[in-house]
Amino acid sequence: MKRTRLLNPAFYCVLIVILVVWANTGCSGRKIKPKGIVQGKIIFKGRPYTEASVVFLNRATGQGGSANIEADGSFKLPKPIEVGTYIVYLAPKMENDPAAEPKPVSIDKSVPEKYWSEATSDIQFEVQKGLNEFIIELKP
Repeated sequence: MKRTRLLNPAFYCVLIVILVVWANTGCSGRKIKPKGIVQGKIIFKGRPYTEASVVFLNRATGQGGSANIEADGSFKLPKPIEVGTYIVYLAPKMENDPAAEPKPVSIDKSVPEKYWSEATSDIQFEVQKGLNEFIIELKP
């Protein structure tokens, strides 16, 4: 009987590694989309507005981000978001301490109601790759 010698076991290990790397990078068809860092300032009646968080929502993908507005009216989303068109609206401030007791949620009635919903907000921005700085002026 003639014995056939299989390839070296190291060859199979290298082949498996190549297949795993290929499967995780190329065969899924997903491309890494460019992202932008988003920060800026919220202005209402000529002054920095601080009583909310700001939300960026891409209606096409459902992706986005949000951040509390700081004491000087500034905000910065904690993570970069994919480039694209985003509707911008306000939401009640998020609790910074997840262990803290929940507080009642309320919205500031001095700000027009349209700014408190993605369905009615008329604020829209195009997020580009890299740093994006937006001044968002809420109209009374």
